[in-house]
Amino acid sequence: MTEVNQHQMPLRHVIDNAEKAIQIARDAEMAVRHAQLESNPREFAGAAAQLETARRELEKAQSQMEANDDEHHHQEMAQVQDQLTQAMQSLEAVSANMEQPRQMR
Repeated sequence: MTEVNQHQMPLRHVIDNAEKAIQIARDAEMAVRHAQLESNPREFAGAAAQLETARRELEKAQSQMEANDDEHHHQEMAQVQDQLTQAMQSLEAVSANMEQPRQMR
């Protein structure tokens, strides 16, 4: 039984994970916008799934950042933390404004 504690993760790995999560969130937001423009229910469903995946990745990255708060790298961590926070807020805004496309008649 091997278990890796989050606080043992190398800082660079934590930051890389956070940056990947931010990119996943941006991609999910773009997918939602595209689906809304196209009014395509299938794309819309896929975009909603991408949003949920992005939310989980952002939460995981946030947790890793908190577990690996290191004063030696505080400035870099603070910048990435701000980006994570902005990505989470943006994702929440997109989720809140997400509407099912209207059926074409």
